[in-house]
Amino acid sequence: MAQRIERRRCKRFDIPGAEGRYKKTGLLSLFKDFSKAYRVLNISKGGLALACEEKFRLNDEVIIQLVVPNETPLNLRVRVRWQGRPVGRMDRIVGVEFMPFGSRRGWNSLEALDVLTRLEARYRRGGNERTLPTRLVLIECIA
Repeated sequence: MAQRIERRRCKRFDIPGAEGRYKKTGLLSLFKDFSKAYRVLNISKGGLALACEEKFRLNDEVIIQLVVPNETPLNLRVRVRWQGRPVGRMDRIVGVEFMPFGSRRGWNSLEALDVLTRLEARYRRGGNERTLPTRLVLIECIA
């Protein structure tokens, strides 16, 4: 059996009830609203996995609005790293990486990193660290 190589730099965790809404970046995005809410499957300080209907391209830049119960929504600039469709399901799963944090244009704010750090401290304590199920087989992945 082949051993899986973990390339993530940050530990994933689960936030019960967390949802994500997205909108594509660019000039036209100024006039568009965020999508409907989709379930966040897991999150880390490096990125998140989201169940959604949209088909993205690898490296698409998107803004994700992270909605956590009892928290102010947090807008994060992300880059699509992978997308797949679990066998037997119609929805897709998209994995995104957060753009860097700092003061440069197109980056996420340092305040956003502080919020993610606080969420990680709150939700990883309960031992609810989580990854996607190992039985999940992706039949449609973008390369």
